[in-house]
This record gives sequence, structure tokens and C-alpha cells, in this order.
Amino acid sequence: MPKPIASDTSETVEKILYLDQNAWVSMARGAWDKTSYPQDHVRLVKVVEALQQQRFIVPLSFANIYETLKINDPVRRANMARVQVTISGGRVFRGRRRILDETLAAYLADKFAIRRASPESHWFLSNLWFEAAADYSPGVFGIALSDAVLEYMRSDPARALFDYLTASDEDVRREGVRRFSAGSADLVAGIEARRAIVASETLALRKRAYAARLIVDELDFILATGRRLGLNWNDVRDIEPSLVRSIPADVPILATERELAVRLEDQIRPIAENDLRDMSAFATVLPLADIVIGEKTFVNLALQARLGKTYGTRLLTSLDEL
Repeated sequence: MPKPIASDTSETVEKILYLDQNAWVSMARGAWDKTSYPQDHVRLVKVVEALQQQRFIVPLSFANIYETLKINDPVRRANMARVQVTISGGRVFRGRRRILDETLAAYLADKFAIRRASPESHWFLSNLWFEAAADYSPGVFGIALSDAVLEYMRSDPARALFDYLTASDEDVRREGVRRFSAGSADLVAGIEARRAIVASETLALRKRAYAARLIVDELDFILATGRRLGLNWNDVRDIEPSLVRSIPADVPILATERELAVRLEDQIRPIAENDLRDMSAFATVLPLADIVIGEKTFVNLALQARLGKTYGTRLLTSLDEL
């Protein structure tokens, strides 16, 4: 599936640049003290100048926001938040479910020659920071926000995100971090258990096994998406076996997750909570971004899987390479 093309027809077309938290930490140091961190300040200036030249859009991911929220020192957290909201403008990559929804529907519509309106340019970005987790609806979030509140947030997304990162109730912030870490620990335990079972299997077999797991996990969503397009799908037997096999290989967010997950399981070291966030961010943004600056481990895994070539994404490990 090709990368979305911006509708900007001017000479300068802004590219989507994704920065992992290490890059943000570097720029925050450069903003905090350019004398003590001169190279970090140079990196910050480089990105700011590129933004002024309208070369890049630099959205945040859920992982970026969460990593900043985890910072216990309020002064350090405010400095990081200020750099992030200034450079991103409060824009975020939408969450996994929304991106899967759009890309899966586009894939199925193409397969079955179903006419479907194309999404707007940069449909995968939002000006509401909480849509980095999921698209807002009262049912999903368990709370109804007034139109006035939503309009205020959309009118100044950077301010809304900065306030969330710096003005949240401290007990609520700590409890949110604790719950997320507890959930991540359960996921890590499940991955480690699966690693032990498939350790001696070939990469090809583990990719097929992970693809099957993705289909099982997303089956209800896949069936619902097909029905929304007018397909008579009620259970997995209504889907051609070849299509069942192709979905996790061809839908970008699923294919990227599969390629990264099976290679992550090959690592000798134990898997950590940070690995889950990095993998989730990579799987979500890599097929959509023009440039990804990430941690060396995941950039190397993505290069091994040839994901940069597949999606036309430049993979870097430092702002110095930009």
C-alpha cells in the first residue's frame, strides 16, 4: 500500500518526520542548557530551522506522550513538554485502531473493487492529543466532552497537550503510569512464554504463527470492516483462505508489527516494557512517515525486514543524520 500523498502542490512539500524519545531528550537538553549540551542545541536548531522552512511535520506518538508523562521531576517534564508541543504543534499520530481501520478498509475495497471515498490528506494525524490512543467518542472514552471543549482543544492543540503533561493531578499521573506498566508487564510475560515455545522454529514458521495470531486477535474487527463495505461476512469461513493469509502480510500496520515482533523475539536479552512501546510506535508510524529516527535496535530490526524499502521510509538512528 503506497504512502499517503500530501495535497500540497507548492514547491515545498512537508515530509512526515517521526522522532523517538531519545531524539526528544536530546533536543530538550539543548533547549535547557546550550552551554552544557552544545551538540544537542545544534540538533534542536536544525529541526527548528527545518520547520521554519516547512520541510517537516513532526507529530508525536502515544509512546512519546507517555514517556514524557513518566518523568517525575516536574521541571524536567515541563521542559520536555515545552519542546515537544512547540515542535509538534500538538499534532499526534492517531492510535493503532484508527489506522488499522482506514488501511484495512482501503485494502479490502481494493481487493473487491469496491468504490470508496479517499481519506483526506494526513488523515492519520490529529490535533487532539488523546487521539494518539484512540479516536474520541463518548462510548470509547467513557466521558462526553462538550463541543466547546473540543473546539478549544483543536484551536490550540499545543496548549492543550502542554497542560495535560504539566498540570495533571500528581496522584492521577502516577496511578496512570502504574497501571500502564502493570499491563505492559503482563504482555511481556506472555511474549517471553511464547519465545520459549517457538525458540527452535524457523523465522518463516514464526512469521506464519504470528500472522495467525494477528488474524485471531483482529477477526471480529476484520469481519465488521468487511460488512461495512457490503461484504457478506459473518465468520472466518466467509473469507477466502488466501485473503486470510494476505491480510497480515499486506496491511501495513499488521505487516510491520509481525516483522518486528518475530525479530524482537530472536533477541537474546529479555524483552522490556520499553521494547513494547518502541515496537508499537514503529508499527504504527513507519508505514506513514517519510523519515523515522529511532533507537538502534528497532531501526536495525526494521532494516533487516526491509521495511524502509517496502514503505519508502528513511530509517535513521540520530538527528545528526537528518
